[in-house]
Amino acid sequence: MRKEGIVWKAFKTLVILLGLLLILGPVFVIFINSMKTMQEAGRNFFAMPSGFNFDNYIELFSRSDFWSSFRNSTIVTVTSVTLIVLFIPALSYAVARNMNKRYYKLLYYYILAGIFIPFQVKMLPMVKLMSNIGLLNRTGAILFYIANSTCEGIFLLVGYLASMPTDLEEAAYIDGATTNQVFYKIVRPIMKPIISTVVIKNSLWIWNDYFMPSLVLNQSNLNRTLTLYQYSFRTENSTNFTIVFAVMLLSILPIFIVYCLFQKQIVSGMMEGAVKG
Repeated sequence: MRKEGIVWKAFKTLVILLGLLLILGPVFVIFINSMKTMQEAGRNFFAMPSGFNFDNYIELFSRSDFWSSFRNSTIVTVTSVTLIVLFIPALSYAVARNMNKRYYKLLYYYILAGIFIPFQVKMLPMVKLMSNIGLLNRTGAILFYIANSTCEGIFLLVGYLASMPTDLEEAAYIDGATTNQVFYKIVRPIMKPIISTVVIKNSLWIWNDYFMPSLVLNQSNLNRTLTLYQYSFRTENSTNFTIVFAVMLLSILPIFIVYCLFQKQIVSGMMEGAVKG
């Protein structure tokens, strides 16, 4: 048993190390190449840089279009996630507590059907509609992200609420609480774990998304997000890969820092929800 325990522990350690290598390896390659000149990167892509060269970062920080793209990414991500957190849990609660009614059940399955429709099917009609109503801009991108996160978000939240006992809600109603008071003071705090999951998932998707901004935000360089901005260093004959890697690293850092800062709140929310549930 002892020998088997040591072998199993060694196997788990090896799997963890391989996972770290797969995750951190590309980030390390991006970092070292962002510190190189084009000539140095061309000689050996995987070699360490001869020194810490911050010229690429200095050039980016001195460019107004970089800060414009950073601002666009921040506005689109923060606004979209905020509205998602405000509206989707309330809609999910209304659906979950009225599934015995035909209207709400049909509404739930109608929304759920959106998960099974591929984006490629919705792409052309969506772009044509948004073009006709003048929404090929940041506002259109925000509305798009909210609409596309609704289906999966309601699926997750309704499933979570269905497994949650209603004793506290019934007691609150007996004490004279309104539906809004029950939701915001009792139900929503218990939903913190699944809401945190929705926030993290959508934040990562919206911040890192390239496909949708390339369709909706390509009318003007003033609307570009960081994922689109990376392609501004590409010409017909060459691409400045070192500064592109610098943009990639800078686009990774904000979402990574936010996750690290709110990690304790996410874990405490999960624990609180588990205890109350």
